[in-house]
Amino acid sequence: MFFLDVNVLVHTFRPRDVPEGPAVRDWVVRHLRGHERLGVAEFVLSAMVRIVTNGRIFNEPAAPGDAVAFADSMISAPNVAVLRPQDRHWAIFRDLVNEHRLRSNDIPDAYLAALALESGASMVTRDGGFRRFAPLRTIDPAN
Repeated sequence: MFFLDVNVLVHTFRPRDVPEGPAVRDWVVRHLRGHERLGVAEFVLSAMVRIVTNGRIFNEPAAPGDAVAFADSMISAPNVAVLRPQDRHWAIFRDLVNEHRLRSNDIPDAYLAALALESGASMVTRDGGFRRFAPLRTIDPAN
């Protein structure tokens, strides 16, 4: 399974905003049609909606309805699984926070890494910081 990070969903929704956007979007579309499942989390989808509707980030922010419709389309795609924390999630998260002495903005990354590790998924992200969470496998969809 491939677990999609926030930045991947933002680039998929707004592929023209960054040079690597079209490559990221193409990767996601190709894998939506593939054999291996894509994983999304509601926490990640809500962050994507928050980012793409933010006028401080984008000169032309997305309409909330469009962003939510995109999130809905991801959730309802046949090859997509919604990942939610299970029994081991908190222990994995706690161990990542303690092992790496994480604080502040690194905490959500540990939460997502724990979700990926618990589900056996590879993290699909443009954020190289996830590599610190070995044995988490990471994939940069723009490369």
